[in-house]
This record gives sequence, C-alpha cells and structure tokens, in this order.
Amino acid sequence: MIDTIRSEWIKLRTVRMNLVLFIIAVAFPVIVCVLVASLGNITDLRVADVAGLVAGSSVITALLLGVVGAVSISAEFAYGTIRPTFAATPRRMRVLASKAFVIAVFAFVAETLVVVICYELSSAIATSRGASLSLSDDPQARSALIGIVIFAIIVSLLGFGLGMVIRNTPAAVAILILWPLVAENIIFLILTAAGVSRPRRFLPYTSGFGLASTDPANHEGLSRIAGGVYFAVVTAAVAAAGAFITSRRDA
Repeated sequence: MIDTIRSEWIKLRTVRMNLVLFIIAVAFPVIVCVLVASLGNITDLRVADVAGLVAGSSVITALLLGVVGAVSISAEFAYGTIRPTFAATPRRMRVLASKAFVIAVFAFVAETLVVVICYELSSAIATSRGASLSLSDDPQARSALIGIVIFAIIVSLLGFGLGMVIRNTPAAVAILILWPLVAENIIFLILTAAGVSRPRRFLPYTSGFGLASTDPANHEGLSRIAGGVYFAVVTAAVAAAGAFITSRRDA
C-alpha cells in the first residue's frame, strides 16, 4: 500500500497542470485578502470579518483542488496510463484508495497553507492600520477557518469521484464547477416556487458551504456540522459509484 501511495504522489506532483493549479489556488486568495485588508475600511473590523474574507476567497482554492482531483483520474483514462497502473497493481480498489488518500492529503496541506497565510497577512495588515483582532475571542471564526479546510478536502474527493464516473476531464470539471453555480441555484428556485420551507437544506453543495460560515445561526440551510456531513455523504456516494464503475469496466 505504501508503494502505491508513493507512486500516486509522484504522479500528482510531476504533472505540470497540477503545479499551475496549486500556484493559482494559493496566489488568488492571498492577493484578494492582502488587497482588501490594505484598502478596505477597518472601522469596527471584527475577527469574524477577516475569517469570512479568508474563508470566502479560499472557496476558489477548494474548487481548484477539486479540479486537481478530477484530472488526477480522468486524465489517466484519457491517455491510457491507468492500464499499466492496474497491470502493476491488479487490486484496483487499492489504487483508487491510494489516489483518494494522496488527493485528500494534498488538499488538506494546500488549503491549510492558504488559510494560514491569508489570515496572518490580513490580520497583520489590519492590525498595523489600527484594528484589534484576536482569533481566540471568536470560536465561530475559528470554526469557519477549520471548516473551509474540511470543505476543500471534500470537494477534492468529489472531483475525484466525478472523474471516475465520467472519465472525461472537461465534462467532470464542468459538472464540478457548474453544480454549485448553476444546478443548485435552479433547484433552489424550483423548491422556492413550490413553497418548500428552507430549501437550501436540500442542496448538498450549498450545505457544504456552511462549513465556512462565520455566522451559522443566519445560515438558511443545515447547521455547520449537519451540512458538512450531508455534503460528505453525497461525495462518498459519488466516489463509491465511481469506484464500482472503475472496478467493473475495462480501463
């Protein structure tokens, strides 16, 4: 198992596109947070505002990590490199589990790095401009920063699952990105028109966003933990379907 994990890590870090996505995933929220902290109004600035800025901008990082997850498996099917992998390791579930582990760890490290850098830079700039911030004074802000890291891990595995199911990189990436931006908004409008109470609680991706909320009491969907669990269960179902398809279909 260790050798399989090491092999998958080599694959992940040697693909140039993954490096480009990683750089963008780190740079974008850092630039946004620095600009907002430097130019924004700091009157009555709270630590929850800084945490919300960090978590909100880091959603882009999570989506890009989801793209890495999708490409890591769909590209192997597209270029046929999965065949020698399965030939060397006939137990396909071991290969898929190793890929999932590497992707999850990569997402955890990348998102944690982004959150730490963004928060430290933003708080340092705001403090130098006269703001008084302390993360220990706001447990909801801490939970939001932890939540966005968990959200990123789930999204990366969702991308991996979609890549296994669809086996087409553009289609998998399109669904990953358009799911929260288009599909769930359409479903929300339909449920709202039908008079369904609190329709956001039925939307897995939207519920997952609640993990990064700094004010879950005003979140119209599920609670932070319930929303995260719901999103994780849906992701697990997609990944399980993908693993089943991969184990039965020809590579």
